Amino acid sequence: MQALIAAMEQPLPPALASWLQDRNSLTLRLKTQCRQFDVQRLAEGRELALDSGPGWHVGDPLWQREVLLLLDGVPWVYALTEVPLATLAAGDIDFPSLGERPLGELLFTNDRLSRGELHLTRHDHKSRAGRVALQLGQNFSEPLWGRSRQFTLSGRPLRVNEIFLPAAEQALKAGLD
Repeated sequence: MQALIAAMEQPLPPALASWLQDRNSLTLRLKTQCRQFDVQRLAEGRELALDSGPGWHVGDPLWQREVLLLLDGVPWVYALTEVPLATLAAGDIDFPSLGERPLGELLFTNDRLSRGELHLTRHDHKSRAGRVALQLGQNFSEPLWGRSRQFTLSGRPLRVNEIFLPAAEQALKAGLD
């Protein structure tokens, strides 16, 4: 995921503070902000881990899914799900068949799931999330804020990383004014 900062060194932006710290499903909360919620897959498949995670090391094979969460057609969140192959093989969730369905709906309704702590992250222009934001024409001067959380599904780990894109912060900031 290449997070720039493990974040609490800087104050949270007021528009994003409650969103970053919300322990519930981001998908469900995002759906309250729009008429049309969509998931756009950017990439999906087996990749080598760029960072260590719960149950894996740099270079270990993982199944990864990169998506954008769109509200009324506007990309608000870049999300990366990292699943060790043992978790994938267990079959509790058929990750490769998710298609355009949001993972959050499945994770938060699965009784075999336990949620870990939220870790706040920041991402610069060189990070994958930063590059995606720029490709979308969403320029930014300060690093992007995100959150990362480990889940355990039937005793097997996975991690979900959610990074708020500039359009989300701008829209939420406008709502505070």
